[in-house]
Amino acid sequence: MTEELHALSGAYAVHALPEAEAVLFERHLAGCAACAAEVRRLRETAARLALPLAEPPPARLWPRVLSAARLLRARRPVPHRRGRRGRRQGAATVALAAVSVAAAVVAVVLGVAARDARGDLDAARAREREVAAVLAAPDARTVRRPVASGGMGTLVVSRARGSVVFASAGLPRLPASRVYELWLTGPGGARPAALIDPGPGGGPVPIRVRQGDARLGLTVEPAGGSERPTTRPLLLADLPPA
Repeated sequence: MTEELHALSGAYAVHALPEAEAVLFERHLAGCAACAAEVRRLRETAARLALPLAEPPPARLWPRVLSAARLLRARRPVPHRRGRRGRRQGAATVALAAVSVAAAVVAVVLGVAARDARGDLDAARAREREVAAVLAAPDARTVRRPVASGGMGTLVVSRARGSVVFASAGLPRLPASRVYELWLTGPGGARPAALIDPGPGGGPVPIRVRQGDARLGLTVEPAGGSERPTTRPLLLADLPPA
């Protein structure tokens, strides 16, 4: 049981433990100097990554609300001409129909948004767990390199896990038509690794590495990314060997 608690230091350091496990680990932490030192080291490393792990609300929600509004307008009933009483009843019918359609559309939009939010949250938690595991890996090594356009890139590499965590601080924002893209270089040349968001919605990015991968690079590419680098690298960092 003690060995299992030792293994929780990485997840605890980045607040990725469920509440019950966090309470259990804190009790263990009070009497374990090794784990306390490990948590301090991991939190220092996480602080150097210099980016939050929080996820923004789904960006797809607003276009769906606009689409729902257009759908409501298109479905609005057109009353037939009739007398004053008939017109009042027709107006009430139209209003009730509009409210019903609006309620149905809102329910669908919110249901889809909630599903997307759950999916985004699950993905964020999986990413946090992988980041924590890399930070806690016994062979984890940290590499820092300046970015040519400004800012700093930080890599935490664990060959044992086959992962590298990349984070940036101070990268200039790009126009909507451009994006930062990471590349891993191995025996077959450079291949796409991940797209980077330098804004507050971004965060440390865990990337799978292969046996022969020797270098990580960062370029600016057209929105959506490229299959091959199209600009000069802003950052190049050699990955520590196994």
